[in-house]
Amino acid sequence: MREARLFRVLPAEVLDTRASAAQLATYEAAATACFRGDPPDQVFLILSGRVAVESMSSQGKTIAITSIGKGEVFGEMAVLDGRDRSANIRTLEPTVLLSISNAKFHALLRDWSAFSQEVIQDLVRRLRQSDAKIESVIFLPLKRRLAELLLDLFQVHGRELKITQAELAYQLTATREKVNVNLQVLRESGAIQLGRGRIVLIDAEVLDRIR
Repeated sequence: MREARLFRVLPAEVLDTRASAAQLATYEAAATACFRGDPPDQVFLILSGRVAVESMSSQGKTIAITSIGKGEVFGEMAVLDGRDRSANIRTLEPTVLLSISNAKFHALLRDWSAFSQEVIQDLVRRLRQSDAKIESVIFLPLKRRLAELLLDLFQVHGRELKITQAELAYQLTATREKVNVNLQVLRESGAIQLGRGRIVLIDAEVLDRIR
């Protein structure tokens, strides 16, 4: 819990107490950890792995909202407003989650003002990210958005990414087929090299010129 952005402001003894009372759950890749409509009874912290936050259109089509990884928290919005969960959570790789009960999360908000401030700042950050994503989907071509996403991922994870086209599509709110077409364009431009489930950075300057 100490590595998670939301909880880093809490004293070590508080974190140890909460961690000992929390529950752990392990999921394989492509498992559903939470369903839309589930009651808001827990907040989840990702200890390892990565998950996709998904919604469903009226036609039954899955819509990717975002993906989040180690140290990130989900489920807090439902706990805060008391309404059922608004999205499905699906694991993109083997994932371990730590769950904190609704009551204990509210106790932290009540007893620790610094934690409450951190939660507010995190919600504002996510809102800004959502606004920026909506704007980019509307105004920017997919190739530019893909180049920008890859540069961000390379900066965090190094010159080789272990990621599938489906995962990229989720993060870009695009179809896997369109992502594949644009990945081939980037490969032909000399920016990247493609392998099975991996992407290797060859020339960052080419990607930077595209974005």
